[in-house]
Amino acid sequence: MPDGGTIAQGYAPNGTIAGSSKAAPNYGPRQDGTPKYTGFLGPLKNKRGEVMTEYSIGVELDGKEVEIPTLVPTLSKSEISTILNTGKITKSIEKKAVLHAIDRMRVGKSPFYGPDDETGQ
Repeated sequence: MPDGGTIAQGYAPNGTIAGSSKAAPNYGPRQDGTPKYTGFLGPLKNKRGEVMTEYSIGVELDGKEVEIPTLVPTLSKSEISTILNTGKITKSIEKKAVLHAIDRMRVGKSPFYGPDDETGQ
């Protein structure tokens, strides 16, 4: 739980998904302390066999630094493989991640996949 006792939208204080008794998966925290979720592509294994659900970068949007995921549904299989095998973010990957984040934020959603995406909220 981040400082101040706040939690990410969609998570209840007891570690369950808000409005459900289902336990929230534990993929660790993001840089801002909010919990990671399953990601848009689900859990993926990198070349070291570690599970990745998100691979975040910081970008400037509207004059503010914003953390966004790069593992987004608009990537090609080759681009996904690049992230999993090298951790490198190409200009093409960054562009797709930024556009995906902007589209979600424009309708009031987090740039990250979360429990609300599963419930259709």
